[in-house]
Parts: sequence; C-alpha cells; structure tokens
Amino acid sequence: MTQIRKRDMEFLNGEIDCWLENNIITDEQADEILELYEIKKSNLRMILFIAGGILLGLGGVCFAAAQWHELPKLLRVFMIIGGYLGSLALYFITGKSNTRSGRSFLLLASIILGSGIFLITRMYDIKLEFREIIGWWTLAALLTATIAKDFWQVYLSQILAFLYLHAISAIDIFALEFMSLARVEITSFFSPVQAFILIAALWFTCWRVNDRLAVNINTLLTILLFASRMTLCFGGTVTLIILALSGALLSFIGRWHDSQVTGLLMLGMFGLLLTWPEFWRGEAFIENTKYLSVASALVIAPVMIINIYRGHSGTGIIFCALLISRYFFDHLFGYVPKAWGFTLLGIIFMIAALFFGRIKRYFVKDVHEVKEVKEELQEE
Repeated sequence: MTQIRKRDMEFLNGEIDCWLENNIITDEQADEILELYEIKKSNLRMILFIAGGILLGLGGVCFAAAQWHELPKLLRVFMIIGGYLGSLALYFITGKSNTRSGRSFLLLASIILGSGIFLITRMYDIKLEFREIIGWWTLAALLTATIAKDFWQVYLSQILAFLYLHAISAIDIFALEFMSLARVEITSFFSPVQAFILIAALWFTCWRVNDRLAVNINTLLTILLFASRMTLCFGGTVTLIILALSGALLSFIGRWHDSQVTGLLMLGMFGLLLTWPEFWRGEAFIENTKYLSVASALVIAPVMIINIYRGHSGTGIIFCALLISRYFFDHLFGYVPKAWGFTLLGIIFMIAALFFGRIKRYFVKDVHEVKEVKEELQEE
C-alpha cells in the first residue's frame, strides 16, 4: 500500500468522483483504487525519536572526547567496537533499512567504524596514510551498502570514493588548468587500476540498490575519472573535444531518458569550457584560438535548441542561458553600467523564455496532431 499526503488523497478522491460521474470506472474499481493508497502518517514522532538518538549519541561522544586521553587504550578500543556493534544492533531492532531510524543507526555504525580506524591507527602508531584509511573505510561502506541494500550507505560510499580517488590522484579536479599537452604516456591510462575497480564496484552496488540519485552521482564520478585520465594522457583540449562530442552523440542516440540527459550535461559542461580561447591554448593547427571558441559556441547552441524540441527543455534552456551569460559578461557587461547590464540580461532571458515556451507549445501541438492522424489512419 502506497502512502501519500492528505491533500493528494483529497485530490484523488475528487478525481475518482469525476470518473464515476462520467462512467469511466465502476464502484468496484473505485474501491480497488482507493485500497492501493493510504494517508501518510505524521513524521513528527519519528523525527523527534531520531533527533533524540542523535543528541544522546553526541552527548556520549562529547563525554568520551573530554576524557579520551585519560582513558586506557584498551578501553578506548572497546568503546569504539561497542559503539559500532550497538549501532548495528539498533539497526536490526528498528527494522533494518525499512525505516529512517534503521538507516540512521546503520549510517552511525559506518561513521563510527571510519572514525575508529583513524583513532586506532593513531593510538597504536600504525603507519597508514590518509588514502589507505579512506580506502579501507570506503571498502567497508561499500560492503555494508551492498549487503543492506541501503541508499544512504551508497551515498556515504560515493563521498568516500571521491575522497579516495582524489587522494590517489585518479581524479584531479585541477587537471584542466589550461593544459594542452599530455603529462603521462597512454599506457598509464588505466593506472591506478584500483580506481577503475572501485568505480565498477560502485556500479554493482547501485544496481543492487536501484536508486536514481545514486546512479546520477556514480555517472558523475565515472565521467570525472575518465576526464582526469584522458587529460593526463591526451591533454586538456583534446579531452574536452572528445567528451563534448561524446555527450552530443549520447544525447541523440541514448535509448533512455537519463542517458540522453547525461549526454546533454556532458556537452554543456565540457563544451562550455571550449568557448573560452584559453582552453584552446597550444594547438598548432590554428593561431587565432578565438575562431575555435566561437565555433564551439555555434555547435553547442543548435544542439541545445534541438534537444529542447526533443523534450529536454530544462537542461537545454539552462545551458543556453549559461552560454548567453558567458558572452554577455565577457564582451558586453564591461561597456555598460551594472544596473543596465543586469536589466538588459534579464530582458534577454525573458525574451528567450517566451520564445522557447512558444516553440515548445507549437511542437507539442504538432506531436498531438501527428498522433491524431496516426489514430485516424489506423481506424480506417
């Protein structure tokens, strides 16, 4: 039985009454539909319960932290293990991952485990680097997420995975510092190997949990990993061109809506960088890089407009707005007062919104007309 809000239930009841009046459904079907839903109960009690548990936990942590260095090392270890096992026990008692409280206790257990690794290695002078500790914590969180099928654990795993990949230089968020030449040989593209193994493990966990947000985050991590490796092996300019063109191709040939949106995001993010001449620096086949940056904009804009027609209006309009803003602030904003500059930009956006809205309405109208013609032909 699906839980919905009270106002949604009232709307559903009104719709069912309308269907009954127009003889669209029978009374029996109306009862069957209503049995599928129930009004969602107030979460205040659960919120207070979770908040109370968190405050108790913080109180215990603060008390332990105040006396931490005065406690024997063995007692500290038992406190860490006890906190971890106690959180796991509360997770099972509260119904595992079927409730928010269960997920909260499981998340607390993973946080205690990671903190415990840091504390124990420091207490006993175990020589582990930061990346190694984050790596073990990531592995533990991944195993927990896979076994429990809990999306909160997946989010924690992805955050830790990003820190680990950045720590081992597999993901370099500063790799595109106007680079044009390669730093390493192509043979080292899949180095370090553990980075690609970790990404594959994350995809397996996402498949087990089946959470849309987790899939989107995983897609971003994968793109960042490949972009960083490609930048080091091919150079920044070539990498941006390959990723932007791959995004444009994926936006047209992707079978699923999410894959098309991912392609559009790739084209928007990496293609927008190519509209700056600095990212074409060092290319020998043309001296004036401004022509290349303008050509990039002339490619991106039509693709975005076509995808707006195809139904990806939100993503397409956002990147069209960013493209307009990029040239406005770079070329025109410095020649007019700020008040007039922002006013002019606002007028441009409003005109663009009216234009795109009108085109979208016409397009949807044409689609409906095509469907009506097809239905008439089938009836004949």
